[in-house]
Amino acid sequence: MIEERKSPKVFIIVLAWNHYNLTKKCLKSLERVDYDNLDVLIVDNNSSDQTSEKVKQDFPEFNVLTLPKNLKFARGNNEGVKYLNPENDDFIIFLNNDTIVSRNFVKKLIDPLFNDKKAIISVPKILFSSNINKIWYAGGNINLWLGKISHIGIREFDGPKYSFKTKTDYATGCCFCIKYDDFRKLNFDNDFSMYCEDVDLSLRARTMNRFILYVPDSVILHDVSQSLGEHSFNKNYKKLKSQLKLFWKHASPIQLIFIFIYWLIIHLPYQSLRWLYFRKVHAK
Repeated sequence: MIEERKSPKVFIIVLAWNHYNLTKKCLKSLERVDYDNLDVLIVDNNSSDQTSEKVKQDFPEFNVLTLPKNLKFARGNNEGVKYLNPENDDFIIFLNNDTIVSRNFVKKLIDPLFNDKKAIISVPKILFSSNINKIWYAGGNINLWLGKISHIGIREFDGPKYSFKTKTDYATGCCFCIKYDDFRKLNFDNDFSMYCEDVDLSLRARTMNRFILYVPDSVILHDVSQSLGEHSFNKNYKKLKSQLKLFWKHASPIQLIFIFIYWLIIHLPYQSLRWLYFRKVHAK
């Protein structure tokens, strides 16, 4: 008789800061996940809406780590991993609290990491929760010559061209899966307080001669930019600041010169006009 292989241990870390209504939707979807060796940890980033207490009451089967202050994305997730103290062969899925997951999203994320040891990170297809026919993330592009970071397929209708496994430049921190033995060699860089932590980790992972895999069979929904607002000045300022830090860390001197020229002539004027346009549209 062939002994059935036990499913590997998977930890899901859900980082939350306020917006308990979104966290609750996320956790309800996690209750329905079809995987038999799963632990969920909610890391409460010092919310002011009693997130920890509400989670303990509504979802007693899940674990809660309440942080004494808001440690932001990188440090908050790093603290969650320390709290869990996983074993090397365990898997960790980092998940935003403003997401809703599909029942099989866990198994679809970990299977490719078994099948190809060169794959270090797997990341799902992510659709807008406000319009589940449109892509938010179907892979990511990084251009260190122009200083451009972008989601593949964003705001386009989902279709066959976004339905194939493929290597991608970076995994979004909204949701990705990695084995703990690999994560402990990387960790999130705590110098990134908000934005680009995921891109930085992905770039460092790729220097290990490994690749990141986009897995469209794993699907989640994302309620975009609930913390700061999708087109807020604060969000755009923090994102630009983090991008500059990222490029300073990873780009070569010659690439930095090209980035400076491109940003000065094209990128910053375009982003300013784009921000003003969306502010005007949303003000109506």
